[in-house]
Formats: sequence, structure tokens, C-alpha cells
Amino acid sequence: MSVTGQSRSMMLVTSQAKATDTMVATTALATRAMPPSAVTRSTRCFTLSPRLATGSSAECSAECVVASVRWLRARCLAGCLQPIAISASKAKAAIAATRTVRSVSDTRNDKVAGTARPVWGVPFATLAFLVMIVVIGAMVWPMQRFETAPGRAKLVAPRLSIEGASDGVGVFEPDRSVRFVTALGSELAPLQSFMGWIDPYVDVQTCEQRFGDCDPDANRTIQLGAMSTAKEIASFVALDYLGLDASFDMGPAQVGGFDPALCPDDAPELRACRVLSVGDTIVKVDLSVNDTGSVDDSIDIDVVTDLSKALADAEPGDVIRLVVRPFDAPADEVRTVKVELMASPDDPKRTIIGFNARDTRTVKLPFEIGIDTDEIGGPSAGLAFTVALIDELSPGELSPPGGVALTGTIAEDGSVGPIGALVQKAIAVKRSGARYFIVPAGQDPADVEAARRAVGTSVEIATVATLAEALATLERWGGEPVTLR
Repeated sequence: MSVTGQSRSMMLVTSQAKATDTMVATTALATRAMPPSAVTRSTRCFTLSPRLATGSSAECSAECVVASVRWLRARCLAGCLQPIAISASKAKAAIAATRTVRSVSDTRNDKVAGTARPVWGVPFATLAFLVMIVVIGAMVWPMQRFETAPGRAKLVAPRLSIEGASDGVGVFEPDRSVRFVTALGSELAPLQSFMGWIDPYVDVQTCEQRFGDCDPDANRTIQLGAMSTAKEIASFVALDYLGLDASFDMGPAQVGGFDPALCPDDAPELRACRVLSVGDTIVKVDLSVNDTGSVDDSIDIDVVTDLSKALADAEPGDVIRLVVRPFDAPADEVRTVKVELMASPDDPKRTIIGFNARDTRTVKLPFEIGIDTDEIGGPSAGLAFTVALIDELSPGELSPPGGVALTGTIAEDGSVGPIGALVQKAIAVKRSGARYFIVPAGQDPADVEAARRAVGTSVEIATVATLAEALATLERWGGEPVTLR
């Protein structure tokens, strides 16, 4: 086959492709050249009738059509229809086509084999968007879960202020201050709750488990009040221990909580836990209830001790009327409720209303003492505040080398009471770097052992029942003894 003849055949095909608007894929020529006999027949047919490309056989013999179609299929349609130069002398190797060849002059789809390219961008983008939405929702969506988590062990001395002290009272700022310990109790989003569930030192609770009546705001205010009372009692105990004048003024009768044993699920409708709320202040008591709903011969309750006097002649089962002021309400905003009295579980001969009164006493001191606790609530820092005040008002360093933290409530007689979240507070002490930790002896032994396991050998934990025992423990660890007047 001559070069001129092959080029001529290709030129005819190209001309027909232009005439019929044929669309072809970019490709190279077929791997092998056309056999001489096929070239002769194809050239003759295309010369006789340009309409051959459209499938017409009017002016071509059957032999020409069959030969041409067979050659086109076998030798890559795209390569034959691709325009080539006149000077081409031989066929070049074909490469893989990347898309389908369609001709408007033919109803068939001729597909050229190529490498598939799967499209993953859209699924991956959709998945990433959905994950982002889930994460954002998990970070902000409220679900009423609350944590009990390790807080911080903070120095007390920088928070103390003593003003107006007399000439006989010295103020000695310690170089090493004792620490009080906090635990976190924030509301959690779903993602935070999940992280808390997998943290062995975080306790995640529902609203009812945490607050009982599920009123976080009221509980928060009550806890702040408990912290205020703890500071008052700590000031009294510290000054009394040092031989300084201090006394208490009684406060109002405020509902601090209810004993679960006195308030079962089937408790009567007039039981105190059914009609009173935590934080209510008892303003008046009326033992003679009439049908009009008014209060006759009522007794004013100015301080908590007035309740015992008002109930002196009452019997268990009596129904009385109470005038109460809701927590944090104006003085003139009151409500009236009926309550059925009951016998005290500790003394059946004593008649009680059926709630635990909050300690609302205030202390009278010879000078002003301030303890800045920010928005920290609860009474568990009472022992730490007491020891810090004694350290501030006496020479020497009560805190041993290595640092010490204390936790526990303090009573006016110097006794130390149990607290909550001991394990979490032990972790906070460990993270602070303090070497020693004093906790209440009345704590559940299982809690104490769990706290010791949590901190290992990095923190030494000791239990005390009184202020005197706490001061002796500090001296045993290397602190200086208290100098009394």
C-alpha cells in the first residue's frame, strides 16, 4: 500500500466527519495499518459515494460496505476519524480513550475502553458536613446533665482580709498558706457528658439525682448561703480558739432540706416536704386554723429558736398554718400553707414540722474579717478557713513544707463534719502539688480509700474529727505549733 493512498482514504473520512458533525474522542491512530486489500476496497467505496459514512449503501457494493465496517470496528473508530496530516507515512500506537464517541449520523454508542475515575468528593463532603453538625450540636445542645469533677486546691491566705484589729491582736501573713478544695458542678452538653462518662474521676448525674427537685438556680443560691454560714462559723471558732471575744446572733428559720426518710413517695399531701420548698423562710406560725383561711393568734418567727417555742403545745398529727417567704423574695411577698405536724424520729415525744433548718446565724467579732470566695458555694471549706484564720492571727507557720489542703465542715464546738466529692477533691489536691490532705474522720471509709487510690503515694491523706486533731496533724507533718495567748 502506498502512503499516498492511505492518506487519501483518511482525508475522505475526515471530510465526511465534518459534513455530518461527528464528535470523536481524542486518541492516536490504530496500532496496525490497514491491510492492502481493505485499503483498496475502502478507498474505492469512499471515492464512489461520500454518503458511506452515514450508512447508505446505494452506490457501494455489499462487499465494500462489509469491508469498510469491519475495518472501522477492528481498527479503532476514533483513530480512523481523527484528521491526520498528508505526510503521515505509518500508523502510530493507540492510547486509551477517556470518553464515549458519539456520532450524530449514527444511533449507536461506540465506547472506547478507558480507565474509570470514581468520584468520591461529594460523599466525603457530605459526610464531613454531617459530622461537623453532630459535633457542634453535641457541644451546645442542653440535656440537663451535671458533673461532679475535680476542681482546684486554692490558697486561703490571699483571700483573707482583717481590718480594725485592736493593738493586742497581731496579724501574721504566713509564707506557706493552707489550701481549701473545690469540686466542679457545671451543667454539661452531650459531648461533655460523654467525656465525663469515660473519665473515672467525673460523676455525671441527672438533674433529679443532683438536686432532687431539679431546681439548679435555687440550689445554687442555697449553696452560696451555706458558704456564707461556713465563713461565719469559721471566724467564730478561730477567734474562740485563740481566746478572743466572739459570739453568735441567731438567724431566721429557713428550710435547708428534707430528710428522705420523712418524705417517702407515699408521704401525705400535708407533709412538710410536699408544701414547703428549700429556701422558704418561716415568718409566722398559727396553731388555730379556721375555715376562712385567715391566720388568727399567729406567732411571729424572728429566729429559728422561736419555732421550738411555738410548737411547745402542739401534738403529732395537728394541722397548722405557716406563713412563709420564698427564697430571695421581697419581705412583703409571702404565701400561706397548711402543714401536718409529725413526731421526731429521734425523740417521739418531740413534735416537729419535718424539715431541716439551715444554719442562718451570724457571728459578732471584735474586728472585721473578710474571706473572698467568689461564686464558690457549700460549707466544706469551713475547716480550711478556720485553720487559715488561726495561722493569720498567730505567729509561726502552721502549714508544713510541701503544702497542705484541708476539707470538712466546721461546727461551733470545733467538730469536723463530712463533705461530698472526696475523690474529686483529692485529685484536685494532687494536681495542685500539695503533699498533704486532711479530710473528715466521719467520711465514708470507702470514700477515703478511693481517694487514697486516686492519688497514690503523691499525697498523704489523714482523717481528723476535730480542729484540735487537725492542728496536731499539721505539727506532726512539720508545721509549727499554735501560740496561744
